[in-house]
Amino acid sequence: MSTFTIQTPCGAVTGEETDGARFYRAIPYAEAERFEGPVMTEHWDSTLDATQIESDCWQLCSYHDGPQEPGDFYYYEFLTKRDYHYAESPLQLNIIAPADARRLPVLAFIHGGGFEVGKINELPYGTSTEYAKRGVVLVSIGYRLNIFGLYNGRNYCLEDQLCAVKWLRKNIAAYGGDPDRITLMGQSAGAMSITDLCLTDALKGDIVGAVLMSGGGLIPRLTGPRRAAQTAKFWQRVRDRAGAKTEADMKTLPAEDLWEAWFYVSRHGASVHNQQTGIDDTIVPDVPQKLRKKDTSLDVPMLLGVASQDFLPPVVYGMALRLGLQNARMGRKPVYGYFFDRPLPGNRFRAFHGSDLWYMFGNMDKSWRPFTAEDEALSQKMIDCVANFVRTGDPNGPGLPDWPALSRKQTGFRLFDGHSDGLISPARCRAKLWKTVFFDKGPM
Repeated sequence: MSTFTIQTPCGAVTGEETDGARFYRAIPYAEAERFEGPVMTEHWDSTLDATQIESDCWQLCSYHDGPQEPGDFYYYEFLTKRDYHYAESPLQLNIIAPADARRLPVLAFIHGGGFEVGKINELPYGTSTEYAKRGVVLVSIGYRLNIFGLYNGRNYCLEDQLCAVKWLRKNIAAYGGDPDRITLMGQSAGAMSITDLCLTDALKGDIVGAVLMSGGGLIPRLTGPRRAAQTAKFWQRVRDRAGAKTEADMKTLPAEDLWEAWFYVSRHGASVHNQQTGIDDTIVPDVPQKLRKKDTSLDVPMLLGVASQDFLPPVVYGMALRLGLQNARMGRKPVYGYFFDRPLPGNRFRAFHGSDLWYMFGNMDKSWRPFTAEDEALSQKMIDCVANFVRTGDPNGPGLPDWPALSRKQTGFRLFDGHSDGLISPARCRAKLWKTVFFDKGPM
């Protein structure tokens, strides 16, 4: 691996190159004080060393390094064999681009983790060069989490992500990307975040498409966002637990004390509404259903998916299907649905929540699982579809089975199981998903 230096609007940057791909790590797209909005990075004085380990937001692994118990499934699945650094405001991103990149389409990924945990360098996607091989610049965006990203009813996490996209618009050309062809991709909380960001015109003119994995779509009213007044008691409990007598104290207490207070309260009788984005009157001005009726949400092509062993699988599937069919009724840009039902080798958990990350990024050599040639072939097919979508807004392309958009007459999702090349009907999807609920639950 060799190093090189490029000039960017913010200043000089040193990255690393190997096998035709260039890697840039820990690029600071913004700065933020505690419980304040991000301020976009405009310049750095000396040459930025983008070969260093990036920082992620304080989270469970920060204070309790390693798995919490022998059965800590997701730690073993996605986080082992990596070095991680942590910070309160880790507003950084990683970029992987072809060495000769010039004005290539950009795929910007927002990781999942329930707005509590997550990193920009996890095993499935952290070092993937599959999109670079297909002429796409891959970006992974870091943002604030848990108390630091959601405190007191403000969506700092969404503000960070929005700022990152705005930064990419100004800077990605220097790294070989086309600022006019940015597609957002998110998994779980990342998909929910992108849905939130697309509810208004906050990203109008900034992105050309969205890929939403296990979390995209119209969240039901029952579990939907709440206003700050409705979560005030939760945050008062957090302040009490942290020993903060005033808001000023929350600004000065050690980060670990704040995180511990939030973690304790969130695990003792707190509603799920307190641990997700809420109605903030700016980025999320109202519940999704009302915003969609106003027809003010961003209209871009979307590719939405669900796994057969997903979290609350009938709900996640219903969210995606409703959004796709509503877009069709409203005459909006096309929505393509996929259903991931590939049994992963290695243990009893098969198409679990997040399992499609291995296939969407092709980093299977980083996994402990004994993936087969059939798994690799499915992965290549899925990546081809996403790369086509990033380039054109349509996942179809030469050598790939037909994948029609959702419509009033076409309600099938593309089936990714390693054997089939067709569509799966809503009836078959629901049958599989309810079987998961009662007889075949995933790891959580």
